[in-house]
Amino acid sequence: MRHLMATEAPRLDRFLTDLHPQIPRSQWEAWIRSGNVAVNGQAVTKAGTRLRSGAVIETELPELVPPGLYLEPEVIDLPTLFEDDRLWIIDKPAGMVVHPGPGHASGTVVNALLGRMQAEARNLTRLDGEEDASEEEVAPLWPGLVHRLDRYTTGCLAMAKDSEAQTNLQAQFKARTVEKRYLALVRHSRKLPEMGFLLVDQPIARHRVDRLKMTIAGHGRPSQTKVKVLAKNRGLALLECELLTGRTHQIRVHLAHLGAPILGDAIYGGALHWKDEDQRSFACEHPALHAWKLSLDHPGDGHRIAVQAPLPEAYRAMLDRLGLTGNF
Repeated sequence: MRHLMATEAPRLDRFLTDLHPQIPRSQWEAWIRSGNVAVNGQAVTKAGTRLRSGAVIETELPELVPPGLYLEPEVIDLPTLFEDDRLWIIDKPAGMVVHPGPGHASGTVVNALLGRMQAEARNLTRLDGEEDASEEEVAPLWPGLVHRLDRYTTGCLAMAKDSEAQTNLQAQFKARTVEKRYLALVRHSRKLPEMGFLLVDQPIARHRVDRLKMTIAGHGRPSQTKVKVLAKNRGLALLECELLTGRTHQIRVHLAHLGAPILGDAIYGGALHWKDEDQRSFACEHPALHAWKLSLDHPGDGHRIAVQAPLPEAYRAMLDRLGLTGNF
């Protein structure tokens, strides 16, 4: 969202509150501290930043629960990697949206969580308060969510089953103590490491023209991804990517920056078709990205939980055809 200052205003948070009175000033302060607001192309983190006449203010806000939206509990069978009375970790299938939004009012992970809670005769309401929203780290405005995955990304997704657990897990994501490792099938690039890890340390911001995309930008939010090559063959490589931060489309943007876009990721330059060793063509219609491993502290007793999501059959079959399966 882009705003143009016509006259001088004393403070950034007051200007935004006056412009959007339906959003509390405390919420604007939290978003500013989280780096969701830029002035004249530069991210600012102080709510009291003084504005000058003609200043351009840009806001990159998290997706909120639309006012008046009723979240329908639904019985949806999802593969479980871990579950107790505080925590549910699923293996999210490709194509499933994490929370309701335009065109997806039902059939989401949030609907499934509420349905599960209803079956347990428990109530889970959304929380209020601050957040540090990004691709992974989601505000506690959607019930149970503490991080998210893109629609076509498969694998480990953790959810809280009570408000206290949600607050605890949210804090872990914010403190970066949660370990998140992904598998990505990409076009091979000379910039990829031959041995060990490569740390991609490039800030990410919303694309100024195409608002559905993210891009590397000096004024963006700090973003770090560790990349390791697990196997390579026929111009492709299977990578392990560890998220040290969690920005929107972070892995997709960082790998495209390395000249190694994810197969099937047309938005960031990934090919939709490839050939196997027998020169047979096959299609990859969505990004070949899998949330492989997740490790976090239990929100109750604090013991470490580590889960691993098996490769989807279609993903494994594709790796088999390309001779990249290895030990997976």
